[in-house]
Amino acid sequence: MAIVKMSNFSLFAFDSKREDLLHELQEFKYVHFSDIEMDDSLKEIGLTDVKVPESLVAIDEDISKVKYGMDLLGKYYTKETGLKAMKKGLETFEFKELEEKALKIDYHSIYNQLKELNTEKEVLRQEISKLNTAISELNPWVKLDSPISELDSFEQSEIVLGTIPKKLTQKLQGELTDTKYTYFEVLSESKDDSCVLAMTSKGEEELLKDILRNNSFSRVKLTGVKTPSEEISDYESRIKRLKEEVTSKENDIKILANNLPDLEVEYEYLLNKKLRFAASEKFVKTDNVTLIKGYFPTDMKEEFTNAISTTLNDYYYLEVEEADKEDANTPILLKNSKFVQSFQSLTGMYALPHYNEIDPTPLLAPFYLIFFGMMVADLGYGLLMLVGTIWALKTLNLSDQQRSSIRFFYYLSFSTIFWGLVFGSFLGGIIPLPALINPAEQYNELLVISIIFGIVHIFFALGVKAYILIRDGQPLNALFDVGFWYMALTGGIVYLIAMVMTVPPFLKTIGFAVMVIGMAGIILTGGRDANSIGGKAAGGLYSLYGISSYVGDFVSYSRLMALGLSGGFIASAINMMVDMLVAKGIIGILFGIVVFLVGQAFNIFLSLLGAYVHTIRLTYVEFFGKFYSGGGKEFKQFRNKPKYINIK
Repeated sequence: MAIVKMSNFSLFAFDSKREDLLHELQEFKYVHFSDIEMDDSLKEIGLTDVKVPESLVAIDEDISKVKYGMDLLGKYYTKETGLKAMKKGLETFEFKELEEKALKIDYHSIYNQLKELNTEKEVLRQEISKLNTAISELNPWVKLDSPISELDSFEQSEIVLGTIPKKLTQKLQGELTDTKYTYFEVLSESKDDSCVLAMTSKGEEELLKDILRNNSFSRVKLTGVKTPSEEISDYESRIKRLKEEVTSKENDIKILANNLPDLEVEYEYLLNKKLRFAASEKFVKTDNVTLIKGYFPTDMKEEFTNAISTTLNDYYYLEVEEADKEDANTPILLKNSKFVQSFQSLTGMYALPHYNEIDPTPLLAPFYLIFFGMMVADLGYGLLMLVGTIWALKTLNLSDQQRSSIRFFYYLSFSTIFWGLVFGSFLGGIIPLPALINPAEQYNELLVISIIFGIVHIFFALGVKAYILIRDGQPLNALFDVGFWYMALTGGIVYLIAMVMTVPPFLKTIGFAVMVIGMAGIILTGGRDANSIGGKAAGGLYSLYGISSYVGDFVSYSRLMALGLSGGFIASAINMMVDMLVAKGIIGILFGIVVFLVGQAFNIFLSLLGAYVHTIRLTYVEFFGKFYSGGGKEFKQFRNKPKYINIK
């Protein structure tokens, strides 16, 4: 259990069988390949890197085609939503079943049809966009009742169209009053500009141009044959026809939308296929033989060797040995009971253990369970969690990861129910319950309990550290780094208790003596790695100064009390508002129901979120900080993590 024991292997096989071998190992899936780095010794015996096969480029092209089809059809495919979709979940395939189905899907034909239809649709939309642009250009000139093609056909007159700043319109009109044969009209106005028409004789053409130039005139050249309004009408008719064609193309695409589930299956298959080919980059080879190195779970040695012999018969050479405990490259795979497995995500978020460490998940799980429940501490909230998670686990088709996450809150619901009974809280006191501890009145006792939990939590973490040191053959270090701290902290706690409470005098004396011995031991051994006497003394004193951090750690556990109180007080406040509304009559009762449901739902969310985050904080900082470093490499199963389906 916990960290899975690993074996590393070196396999020599004919290069011609590489693809078949990788296919068989992917079906096995529990193999983690090592990246073999070329050095001079490997080069001397004729080994070279395995080049990325050209087929990998072809697979990438196929993946792009399938993704193109998925993205396009996703806009038109109607998926089930809500409760029905949750119950149905993702379709599940065996690995062989996935491959068999994928090989029957003619995704090239689907892609070609979609590409053609979508290209034609985009061409039509571009044409519509051009026509809309043309309409917007003609709209300011709709008052012009002359055909556009005739504006330049006058022999004795000159007609100009253009824009001037709106603020200069009156100035321009004033300057044009001195002309004899010029006609000027403002056809339309925008926020900043005026669209104007000016017509003059050939004799006054230059004068008109000078006046217009002095007023920031910008000439506009219209395109078309008919009048602007007639051109706009023709454009709108064309747009209508083009939109009908676009709709027709979209309907043709919708007909193909039922192929989306098949494309998703093909997509997952191709990603796994790509993973097989990409794995070759980690290997080295001669002209005929490939060298593969990696790891597999030791208890799966028979399945691993069977997968190899099935493909290669007797034409291979395999070396297997148990992984070295101190090998930092050994990948980490965790295996725990269902209860502990539900908490593995917490360890993963922090860091996986090194191969020579212990899996902290079984150690953190009970404490996390207790602390979370103490922070939420409401019977009603716990029952809602319990019923909701049971329903989800029994009725929904969940992936393994989703099922683990739901089971996580399923277990936490029991702790929440327990602490709700201890505090006598049901939805903030809406139903009075007898309480072993009344948080509103016995908050001092609750604070003491929280600190005691903290002491137990931290002392347990120190005990784990001592176990690891003793296991690794360092019993003296266990005494120096844990034993003396146990003495200093325990003696100090007993001594402080004796100062504020009435206890037998000998306890105070014993507590003081144990504390002093522990502190002296910390000073004498805390700097033992230093070279000089002064360095050892300074290191010891600095180590003893760390006792202040323990005080801070103990105080951190007051959040167990604080969050439990805050959630209960908010729930109580919501109930008080509901009581006031209910007293107002029928309308008040209706509003009270809404306030109760919304308020309690919001408080559940805040309570669960706060408990989740703060319990993680206590785990990562106060607990892990005493014995756990982490930093191990994750065991990469030889499968792509599916998104659209489940693969067994």
